Amino acid sequence: MQDTLALMEQHSVYFSFMFAALCSFCFSLPKDLNPLSAFSLIFKQIAVKVNLPERSDGYKRLASLLAFSLIYFPIALIISQLYVVAFKPFVIDIVVVYSLLSWHDKVHVYKQINSDLRHNSLATAKLFLSPLTLRETKPLSLLGTNKATIESLVLHLTNGWFAVIFWYLVSGLYGALFYQLMHICTQQWNCKLPLYKVFGQLPSFITRLLQLPVHILVSFTFSLYDKPIKHLFKKFKQSVDWHHFSSGLLLSSFALSIQTQLGGVRLYESEKVTYANIGINNQPTVDKVTLAIQRLGLSAWFWLICISLYEFFPQIVAYFNGSY
Repeated sequence: MQDTLALMEQHSVYFSFMFAALCSFCFSLPKDLNPLSAFSLIFKQIAVKVNLPERSDGYKRLASLLAFSLIYFPIALIISQLYVVAFKPFVIDIVVVYSLLSWHDKVHVYKQINSDLRHNSLATAKLFLSPLTLRETKPLSLLGTNKATIESLVLHLTNGWFAVIFWYLVSGLYGALFYQLMHICTQQWNCKLPLYKVFGQLPSFITRLLQLPVHILVSFTFSLYDKPIKHLFKKFKQSVDWHHFSSGLLLSSFALSIQTQLGGVRLYESEKVTYANIGINNQPTVDKVTLAIQRLGLSAWFWLICISLYEFFPQIVAYFNGSY
């Protein structure tokens, strides 16, 4: 028993992170109590106040950074003080990391969309999909809905779960908090919308930089489902044709792993935009949506297993060498 407690104390950061990650799979906070929803609303209201048409582009860029700083630094200060007074600081890590992770709530909605598609309730599926994607869902056909569902599923879970995990492990709690808040800024001030073309420019650029290593790692994770070496050149070629390299690499890897095609035409506020087709020439069916949900879940478990093996690698080696 003493050895177990000593092990848990030695790896307190790992156990805190793992507990929070597992909790994110099982349940999510109600929307009214979810801090991420609150931050989204705050950033949206800030934009209403400071993103005024008569302001110069330089003012808008500076205002976006100051608005982010106004939220991030006070929260970071509060957390730092809680570490000082907390009896068990690892509890703070559990609560904050769990609050930053977004998995169960998103997967629950995508499973509902998948169920509606299977029961030929296309209108209901598009209704659930609409808040999850910037594109207009009303004119989407069944094929377009399948594509939009898979693309948004991959991007939401990668950016809202895998990226938070990555930056927590690389830079700690403050790094994970910085990333997730910046990601929320980018979502609320999306550069694809004319209203936020300038105001969301810097947050979007910073977020893309932070997501680059995550997208590369997750894309290689997806490659384990198909022939990673054979399709390597094809993935990079397709990602160059996409509007952002890292997200193109991510979606191309996923499309090839489930043997389907993503990309194509979409509408943003009635503006028709054509993205490159990625993957293979095999249009996605409802079964591909089901497969996509399963693959994302398996990829998440793969990450957790790899992290666990890395954390306990010295103990595992010592055990097989007879040191225990």
